[in-house]
Amino acid sequence: MDKRDKTLIIVAIVICIVISCLSPFIASGDPDGLEKSAEDANVSEEQAVEVIAPPFPDYTFEPLESIGEVGVLIIGALLTLVCGWGIAEIVKRRS
Repeated sequence: MDKRDKTLIIVAIVICIVISCLSPFIASGDPDGLEKSAEDANVSEEQAVEVIAPPFPDYTFEPLESIGEVGVLIIGALLTLVCGWGIAEIVKRRS
């Protein structure tokens, strides 16, 4: 990996962290997508069947409130980058 690639990776990580820090404060409080459809169908969260319990429901870590939201989003962004890097390495080795 050359210096240009490393710089690109560092910039991508910084951008992900900045977006993760800002998104809880600029995101809309109105639900959309699946959550909105469930509300339209009068299905409460208690009625919904969870096959696997989410580790961070509603993208937050309750004991830490707003800081918990930021932390969960940073963890998710970094986990996604690591998974993408891992898949890229697997594809590169097979080629």
